[in-house]
Amino acid sequence: MKGRKRKKLARKHIVLIEWTVLAAMAVSVVVAAVFFLRGRLGRPQQPAEQTTEESAAQTETAMPKNTYLFSFAGDCTIGSLLEWQGGLDVDFQSVVGDNYAYPLSGVKDIFAADDLTVVNLEGTFTGSVNAVEKPYRFKADPAYVRVLTEGGVDAVSLANNHSGDFGAEGKQDTADALDSAGILHTDAGNPLIRTMEGGLKVGIVSYNTVDNYSGEAAWRAGVKEDIDTCKGAGCSLIIGFMHWGTVEYLTEPEAWEVQLAHDMADWGCDLIVGGHAHILQRMEYYGDVPIFYSLGNFCFGGNTDPDDKDSVIVQAEYTWADGAAKRSGLKVIPCEISSRMDRNDYCPTVCAEGSADYERVLKKLEWKEP
Repeated sequence: MKGRKRKKLARKHIVLIEWTVLAAMAVSVVVAAVFFLRGRLGRPQQPAEQTTEESAAQTETAMPKNTYLFSFAGDCTIGSLLEWQGGLDVDFQSVVGDNYAYPLSGVKDIFAADDLTVVNLEGTFTGSVNAVEKPYRFKADPAYVRVLTEGGVDAVSLANNHSGDFGAEGKQDTADALDSAGILHTDAGNPLIRTMEGGLKVGIVSYNTVDNYSGEAAWRAGVKEDIDTCKGAGCSLIIGFMHWGTVEYLTEPEAWEVQLAHDMADWGCDLIVGGHAHILQRMEYYGDVPIFYSLGNFCFGGNTDPDDKDSVIVQAEYTWADGAAKRSGLKVIPCEISSRMDRNDYCPTVCAEGSADYERVLKKLEWKEP
């Protein structure tokens, strides 16, 4: 009997110890929880770490856009002569086919990285066969407008001596194709005025003096009127995109072109680029206004193998503040109009920096750092 009593007492002691241990553990948990909550509630919460993308997005929201990069390139004939139209193995349509991304594939990344890319569209997008009587008539099916959209071109000048190769019908077809593709365009008497993201308003004035050189007084007045139109619209930045010269392939701009460019700067242009010579001509500064007299050919389907394939992209950067645009950068990117030298493959290509081609382009431009 006494043995059984001792065993019962031992079991009671064990159970009591077990309950005591469990109670102590429960108290420890409660105490730890209290300290944890006091710590969390007693100090300010730290924000979650931001990703780089989130930080960049907030910075962009906090800092409105005020710096703009503009790119300009020369004569773009997206198509070929009326007499060719895919009838040669080496004309534009035969080489390009329906691979619309191909022609500007070598420069697309440059154009995609800017705020506005402008080229001279020297030709038509039309199905018309009613060509005007003249030696050279350029056209392509309106589907070829995709060469511009696929290549990152945002706007074109129609002020040249080939936008009317198929009369009013061809010019309207071209404008319709551009509008449908979302490509902006400028022409004599119709300056392109655009408000950029962030608020900068830019005006682009373009004129063709080639077909009507004898009417100099009239088109000089027209150029000034278009510049005044841009001023009246509140443009803080005005750019001239001219098609000028009485003779092609001159290495030096004619004296009257130089005078007109200087007058345009005096009238209010902040930058002037030009073309028609089909080769590069020198640039200069008139006061603080850069003037590039000829950018040469660029994506040019008008010649299957031109002797001179040198070209250039001009890039100008402007900073807009307090209602004024100030040039904050200017550079040139030497190019060749073809990625091969034995013929024109209609694929403009950037010259390797320091190469013979690169240095030759700079020399022709008489490039001067701003």
